[in-house]
Amino acid sequence: MSACPPQPSVQKQPLTLKKRILYLLLAFVIGIVGVYDTVLSVVFSQTLPQIEMNPLCRWIIEEGGVKELVLWKSAGTLAGIVILIYITYTRFRICVPIVFFLALILFFYLTFYCPNGDYTIESIIAESVRSGGPLDRFVNFYHCLDFADSVEALMEE
Repeated sequence: MSACPPQPSVQKQPLTLKKRILYLLLAFVIGIVGVYDTVLSVVFSQTLPQIEMNPLCRWIIEEGGVKELVLWKSAGTLAGIVILIYITYTRFRICVPIVFFLALILFFYLTFYCPNGDYTIESIIAESVRSGGPLDRFVNFYHCLDFADSVEALMEE
């Protein structure tokens, strides 16, 4: 009679403090990208109805305007970050780096999108840096250079 040798039990290692902090930092950066996206919606509120490419966002703008879109984006970002923080403490924590990677793609898309389709280094620099691109407008928004104008434009809808 042959008995199967006992299988070694696989014990899961608890999440170390360093890894937990790393996952929470990734969730924080994802939140920053969400805020960046929402602020750009406010800054470009005058032209957003014409240039928005997301069909769901375009529908929200058509039904309730950019103010409604900002509310939905804010609530979605908050809910998403709360879910990611919760997931950090579960076995599904692998989702956090995946969402982080997707958030980085969104950040680079929002920052370096060229409407003319010319993605040479010269045109990216010209669109993003020299002409007051999205990153510059985001910084100016929080330095109160554009804040009042952006909010007033949003309220005029």
